[in-house]
Amino acid sequence: MEIVYRICYTLLLTVGCWLPSVAQAQSDSVIVTGRIRNLSARLYRESPAVSVSRNNILQASRELVRPSALGVDGTFRVSLPLIYTQEEMYFNYGRISTAFLASAGTVTIEMDADSLFTAAVPFRFGGVNAQVNQQFARYKAFEAAYPNKPDGKKLSTRVGGTSDEAAYRLVSSAYLAPFLAFAAKEKPFPLLSRWISSTDRYNAAAFMYDKAAYENEALAKSLDDSLRPATDRLLTAARASAMNRFASYATQRLSTEAGSNRANGLTVRALAILLERYGKNITAEERLKLNDYAVSNSARQSDLRFFDGLIKRSPDTLQRLVNYETMIQRAIRQYDAPAVDYLAAYWLGSTLPGLTLDFARMLYSYARPQLKDPSLGESLDELYRLEVKDSTRIRTAIQTLRKAGLKASSLEISPGVFVTRNDLGGGSPLLDQVLNANRGKVIYLLITSPSEEAGRQAALDAQRLRNAYSSRDLALIYIPMGGTDKSLWPELATRYNLQGDHLLLTESQIYDAIERLRPDGELSASVINRNGKIDKRNAPLPADFDEARKQINKAL
Repeated sequence: MEIVYRICYTLLLTVGCWLPSVAQAQSDSVIVTGRIRNLSARLYRESPAVSVSRNNILQASRELVRPSALGVDGTFRVSLPLIYTQEEMYFNYGRISTAFLASAGTVTIEMDADSLFTAAVPFRFGGVNAQVNQQFARYKAFEAAYPNKPDGKKLSTRVGGTSDEAAYRLVSSAYLAPFLAFAAKEKPFPLLSRWISSTDRYNAAAFMYDKAAYENEALAKSLDDSLRPATDRLLTAARASAMNRFASYATQRLSTEAGSNRANGLTVRALAILLERYGKNITAEERLKLNDYAVSNSARQSDLRFFDGLIKRSPDTLQRLVNYETMIQRAIRQYDAPAVDYLAAYWLGSTLPGLTLDFARMLYSYARPQLKDPSLGESLDELYRLEVKDSTRIRTAIQTLRKAGLKASSLEISPGVFVTRNDLGGGSPLLDQVLNANRGKVIYLLITSPSEEAGRQAALDAQRLRNAYSSRDLALIYIPMGGTDKSLWPELATRYNLQGDHLLLTESQIYDAIERLRPDGELSASVINRNGKIDKRNAPLPADFDEARKQINKAL
């Protein structure tokens, strides 16, 4: 039995990667131990490790993985922290995978190598939640053969024209049907019923949020308790996904309603406090004025010049904080406190990957104390630690780049990460310089945007392409589109080990350099042959791995 989960990207969590805790550490953990019996030498060579993964409620697309090497006798042991009282986790060995319910304590999982790929339920559970996990494995085998699984397209047709309440009832019934059929054959344990019912409910919630976002309509508030149950202490992949869908839906609604609502900006008090705390080069006299504005919470139209002038001194810092606070203030007017708390944590978690270390620390230190839900706070702490765990290595790379000044030629700032820049030269000659340095190889050139998630993901996907070829045959060149913070791309390249050549261009150089490539947008790829001639403009992007390889192979 194989359970497949959609993973945007995976990070390995090893014991040594954590920084000193930035908040109160999780008090509970689960130990997953077990053995693969009758492990052959061949199977051991093919799959010498197991892994256990878990979700983060703020980023459903990111699966946090902890591996464990198998002992020669097939034994393994993995320890993971728990944020929620009960968490759905996933055990993986080669092509075999299963979900299990973890609580504080020890979970044991045993398998027989002789029946790994033939038995419908090859796992034998022990320890915490043993009976529930064993029954869940039997349910998943039953569900795999169930003939009337929920179909999104059919459900969309069936709920057309119905009220939100009726649509939710219909969708919920469809998702619950396989379990009801299983329960008619085998009496489920109460905890299993709660686990699967929670999963089915959140699957239905995700459907409703997607439907509302597609139709750009507000969901009936009478569904709030069903879609987002209060005091839920069970974390599943379905819950993380549904809550992320809620955040996307809510962001869309807040943006839509902002245009028709005049009370959309920050209060004078909030803006004055932000400027006093984070503004650059604020004089003593200006601080007194800001304090007066904060106390009175009012300002005249003529006072706006004063605020604009202070904001212009530190536009990046203040713009991020103003955007965050504005979204929070809008959310408070539309949603209850738990929903606002989730949205605040989600926005922070989704923003961190696109920030430099300094901005990430600033925004985190500003907003983290405002979160009231301890579990959301710990979930954000987990994501923040992942983003800053390589801070020493990143700062060393940035220092290397800064020492080079305004000009650098194939400067290695991190192993395999080479930077070329010349702020005083032309963009086209700089591009030629990097292309000529790779003459004799096929070049895959990726134009991307570091401030966009799609751009960062494309940069990660490009590494898979690079690794599919010998370094003698293929070169990878990144051209990040310009931004206000010149440290962002070098930091990202170092953090994610984006090996290849990185051409850092100023705003005026970019369009001169890429004019001949004629990209369709800020995310674009080109294939250049061994002679330095453009073989394919707007080539398949790295995510389309097979098509990109076909285009590269034509040029080899």
